Amino acid sequence: RVEPAPIIAASAGPRLLGPTSALAPGDLFDHARAAEAAFSAGDYTTCVTACTDAVRRAMAFAGEGTLAQQAFLLHVDGADLLRLQGLSTMPHLRVDDAAFSLYVLMQVFVRLNAVGLPTAG
Repeated sequence: RVEPAPIIAASAGPRLLGPTSALAPGDLFDHARAAEAAFSAGDYTTCVTACTDAVRRAMAFAGEGTLAQQAFLLHVDGADLLRLQGLSTMPHLRVDDAAFSLYVLMQVFVRLNAVGLPTAG
């Protein structure tokens, strides 16, 4: 597999939201931005770690219970969650691993938005 070179911003102007941070609830916005920044910098391990942490935090909005119970309540694909958890233990990660992690995080954000979570406090 060929690894693409990291993307370097051409201008120092304001950065537009990436797809993950655009979907993120306010409480998880910084986590989404960190994951996107790591992906853009080619730091795939940090991207997967940030996504794993953000998914765990996001799933907690579904209430107490196991990750499987939270996934069921939110209609998040359990196989995707298991694969993401497996990636977080791998020593060497590729661009497709990091992209998959962002996909799972976006999936969780979409599901949270669909059920109106988190509620405004």
